[in-house]
This record gives sequence, structure tokens and C-alpha cells, in this order.
Amino acid sequence: MLPYLNIFGIKIPMYGLLIVLGCALAIFIITKFRYKKSISRSDIGYCCCYVGITAVVGAKLLYIITVLPSLIDQISSGSFTTSDFFNLLTGGFVFYGGAIGGILGVFIYSKQFKINFLDLIENMIPGVPLAHAIGRIGCFCAGCCYGMPYPPPIGVYFKPDSVAPLGQSFFPIQLCEAFLNLILFIIIFTYSRHERKPGKIIGMYLIGYGIERFVLEFFRYDSIRGIFFGLSTSQWISIILIPIGILFFIGIFNKKRSMPKETQ
Repeated sequence: MLPYLNIFGIKIPMYGLLIVLGCALAIFIITKFRYKKSISRSDIGYCCCYVGITAVVGAKLLYIITVLPSLIDQISSGSFTTSDFFNLLTGGFVFYGGAIGGILGVFIYSKQFKINFLDLIENMIPGVPLAHAIGRIGCFCAGCCYGMPYPPPIGVYFKPDSVAPLGQSFFPIQLCEAFLNLILFIIIFTYSRHERKPGKIIGMYLIGYGIERFVLEFFRYDSIRGIFFGLSTSQWISIILIPIGILFFIGIFNKKRSMPKETQ
């Protein structure tokens, strides 16, 4: 684990650095090997700017929702300080919130510039699991999103300046998710090398990641994830997104678009 990279006395957080590198590599991949040639590289690049803003906002909002009960308790008891407010703004993001916010960003861009939403988002989808995989390695470096207590040699001890509790070894769930996201990227990227019916690419991602995240959440141990009826916030979102992904994959959401061609 390496929470910070020290360069000439300057401490650079590995978490943020790897997220930036992951996003940069993903943008390069989706522009270089774009799925739909009808979508220009410039549109993909500009749309990524929209996604960057809406994804950060979405990830932060969902994090605030997950910690809302404890946040209310702090405020009502008068123990909520300026430092707590600063930490709330600068730390804590939930991937699913970022994903939903990112989808909203693509939708806004497609409407503003009159581009087909499915064509645009399916150009961008292959880069998502790649950026996510590299970002999860950043989580491992920072010690956040840690797994359940687990003995060495599989279990790892995190450094004192990491987010994870000290004196306890934890299952490296971050690396498991990074590996599975990398596999998901390879599958989706390979699948997208050939022309597919609209909805197939996004459907495959929603199904694949939804199942992955639902299972992995059972091995997570960090408490700030929101628990409702025994399932975490991310598991409930997975339960919603998996059937949506199935509907996309079988073409339900694309029937209106395909009907004119069938009647010609």
C-alpha cells in the first residue's frame, strides 16, 4: 500500500493520481477505438467533460445520502464541526452515484447537441470498467473501501496514514474488484469490436457490473455504505440496474427506434 507518492518532497495522493490516470487511459481507448464511427472523437471528448462534472456531483450526493443518519445525529448533537464539513466535501465518494451522474451527463450532452443517446453512451461504456479498475487500485493504496477482517498472507495490514483501521488485517477486496473490472473491460471491449444492436453494450455492462458489485459487497467491511434491510445501498442499486440491463440487452428500450425500419 502506498497512500502517497513523494516526489521532491511533495506528497501526491495515489488515490487521486490513479483515478486521473484511469480516466485518461479510458478516454484514450474510447476515442481511439470508438464503437460507433458516426460519433466523432471531438463529441466523445467534450461529452467526457460533462460526465466528469456530473459524475463527481453524483458520487458525492450518494455518499452524503449513505452517511445522512450519522450526519443528522452529529448536527443535532452539536458535534458537527467546520473540520467535519470540510472532510464531508473533500472525502467520500460512491461509485454508483458517479455512474448515475455520468449517465445523466451523457444524456444532457446528447440532448444539447442532438446526438443519439444510445450511440453516444455505448461509445463510452467500454472505458468505464477500465477507469474503475485502475481507480480501485487507488482505493487499495489509500486503504479505503476495505474488505472484511482476514488473516495473512491473503489479508493485508494498511499503513498508519491510510483510511483503514490499524492493527487488523483485511481482505483486499479492492484488488478483487479491480481484477473483475479489468475482465469486464476486456469482455465488453472485445464484444464492441463488431456492430451490435443498440442497447447491447450498455446492457452487458449493467448486468455484469451489477452482479459483480452485489456479490463483492458481502465482502466489504467499511461501515459507511448505508445498510437497509440487511443490504447495502450499492446492493439495492444493483438489484435495480441488473433488470434494466437485461431490458437494454434484449432491446426493449430500442423498439420504438427500430419500428420505422421494420415497416419500410
